[in-house]
Amino acid sequence: MERGKRLFGMAAVAVALPLSVPAVATAATGPIELGIVAGANETSVTAIGDRGQLVGEACYNAPHAHSCVAVKWDKAGRVSQLGTLPGSFAASPKAVNATGVIAGASNSRAVRWSPDGSIAELPAPPGGSTSEATGISSTGVIVGSGSVDNRRRGLRWDLSGNVTVLAAPPLEGAYYANAITRDGRFIAGRLYAADGSTRVLRWDDTGAVMVLGPAGVQSLFRDLNASGEIVGDTVLNDRHTAVKWTAAGTMIQLGGPDSYGTGVLALNGHGVSVGRGYVDTPTGAKDVPVRWAADGTMTRLSDLDGQAEDIDAGGRIVGRAGNAALWTANGVKTDLGTLPGGGFSRAQLIGPDGTIAGGAVAAGGGWHAVYWPAR
Repeated sequence: MERGKRLFGMAAVAVALPLSVPAVATAATGPIELGIVAGANETSVTAIGDRGQLVGEACYNAPHAHSCVAVKWDKAGRVSQLGTLPGSFAASPKAVNATGVIAGASNSRAVRWSPDGSIAELPAPPGGSTSEATGISSTGVIVGSGSVDNRRRGLRWDLSGNVTVLAAPPLEGAYYANAITRDGRFIAGRLYAADGSTRVLRWDDTGAVMVLGPAGVQSLFRDLNASGEIVGDTVLNDRHTAVKWTAAGTMIQLGGPDSYGTGVLALNGHGVSVGRGYVDTPTGAKDVPVRWAADGTMTRLSDLDGQAEDIDAGGRIVGRAGNAALWTANGVKTDLGTLPGGGFSRAQLIGPDGTIAGGAVAAGGGWHAVYWPAR
C-alpha cells in the first residue's frame, strides 16, 4: 500500500529465518471488532500511530451510492467521527503521528485533524486547487500533493501550515509525495512521467530530489525507512519484481530462485522487508507471504495463500496466511483468528507498541475494522 501508517526510524532485529516453513504457534485470541458509526456498514483502518492510535474510514454502501467518513478509535475500540470541512460529508485520514495529529483530505482539500478531532484546512500554494495530505512526521510536518496551475505537484506543509512545492524531478510529469520519515529527513513519492513510465522519487533534507527505477517501465513506491531506503515494485525482464533502493539509490532485486513474481509492501529500519511471492507449493503455484533479509534473500513464511503486509522494529510480521497471522522475528507463526460467526480475516498494520490492526468479515457479512491489543 503506499502506506499511510507510521514511518520508521527504528533499528530492527535481523534474525535469519529458516529455509523451511516454520511450525505454527498456538492460536491467539481472535480479533476485537472496532466500533462503527451509526448507519455505516463497513469500516477499515487506514493508519496506525506510534502509540497504537487507529484511524480509518466508516463507509455507507447502498445499491447506488457509496460514501465514507473519517473516524478514529480509542484503546477500547470506541469510535469517534472526525470533523469535515464546511460543505463536505466525506473525508479520508491517511496518516497519524505519535501525538495523535492526523493528516488526510476532506472536500478535495488537504487537512489536518488535531488530537481532539477538530479539523483545519491546509493552504494551497499560489495557483493551487485540489489537494490531499498523505504523510506526517513526528514533529507534525505534513506531505501530500495538489494541483498547481493544473499540474499535480508534491507539497510539504511545515508546523505553521506554510506550504512549499517540492522540487520537480528532471523528468516532465505529474508528481506526488506519499510518505515522510518520522524525523522528517526524507520524503518519498512517485512520478507519472510524460513518457508513460512511472518512477519512484525521494527528496532529502536539502530538498534535492532523486529519481529511482528503470527507464521506460512502471515502478511503484511502497515504503520508506529513516535511512532513506525505499522498497517498491518494478518490471525486470518482463516480470513484476520487488526491489529495494539503498540510501545511495542503488537498486537491489528482492526475490528468490523459486519465485515467478514478487511484490513488496513494507520495510523496517534495518532494511528487512516483507510482501508476497508467487511460488510453487505442494498444492500448486500461488501467492504466499515472504520476508526478505537486508541483502534481498527471500524466505517463505507459509505455503498458504496470502501475503506479509507489515513489519515492526523487532522483526515481527503481520499479514495473511489463509487468515490473519503474526510471525515472530524467527518465523514462528500465530493464527490470529476470525470474528465470531465470521470468516476471512487479515492483519494489515503493526504499530511500534505492538498493536495490530486489520479487517475481518463479520457474522452478518460486510468488512469490519478489527484490532489485536499490544502484547
